[in-house]
Amino acid sequence: MMRPVPHHEQGAALINVLVLVGVMAALSTGLFDRLRLARHLDEGRGQLDAARGAALAAETMILVRLPQARLPERPFRLDTPAGIATATLRPGGNCFNLNSVAIGPPGRTTTRPLGVEQLARLLSLVGTPDTEAQRVAAATADWIDADQQPNPGGAEDPAYARAATPYRTGGTLLAEVSEWRAVAGVTPAVYAAARPHLCALPEAELSRPNANSLLPGEAVVLAAIIGVPIATARDAIAARPAAGWASAADFWAQPLLAGRQPAADVLRQITLKDQWVAFSLASSSAGLPLETTGLIDAARAPARLAVRRWGPEE
Repeated sequence: MMRPVPHHEQGAALINVLVLVGVMAALSTGLFDRLRLARHLDEGRGQLDAARGAALAAETMILVRLPQARLPERPFRLDTPAGIATATLRPGGNCFNLNSVAIGPPGRTTTRPLGVEQLARLLSLVGTPDTEAQRVAAATADWIDADQQPNPGGAEDPAYARAATPYRTGGTLLAEVSEWRAVAGVTPAVYAAARPHLCALPEAELSRPNANSLLPGEAVVLAAIIGVPIATARDAIAARPAAGWASAADFWAQPLLAGRQPAADVLRQITLKDQWVAFSLASSSAGLPLETTGLIDAARAPARLAVRRWGPEE
């Protein structure tokens, strides 16, 4: 038999009950909030997986289409089993390959003087003082090569060890242009001026622009490679026939370049097809957008995916 609650204790009991109800209500609210958040996260994860599936399927469809004589000039739609993706293709080799300052297999690279010379020339063309341009080019080669012998004006591990936050050279190819900012002498101003003309192709090979797809805005790259003023390079690009150059020899024989005697390696740098193709894919699921960028090796058949980024290129 329960004892009746005395009148003077009834207020305290009511307070205890109200506190207990409040605590339970707060716990219930928090639990429901966590359940709601978990459900939203699961929905978002599913939408993201669907958008990634569309992007991956679109990559495969693009690889099947390559190589092409001419890349499409406008974005185009790809209907994949996983959804719709919008693709944009552009030449991926009409840029200066930072990794061209080295030669040799990964882990055993050495400095390539011609690549260093061309990088220094490009930096000078975009406004970097000549002496500084040569130092940055030499330091870039030291960053990539496998040895610890600094080039004249370059920098190896001991130079970086003196920094406020010490670090070491990479000793391997650059995977992204953004890594170049760690190289000695690459100031924000140098980087900003040169960045539009640079790339980091996954090979230690000289830059190989396509004379049939170069744009006037890419004249700096051509000028750095063949050693002419930017205006001359721009005019050489503008002189391209409507159907394109039939051969690299025809390109070199045009009046603006005739009579020049470039080195054999430089002659081979000019190509007539896009050996690298950069792509951008926009896909979405239930309104969740996803951008995928990357690089395709189109010099081989079938074409091969070389780089994929889940996001825009830096």
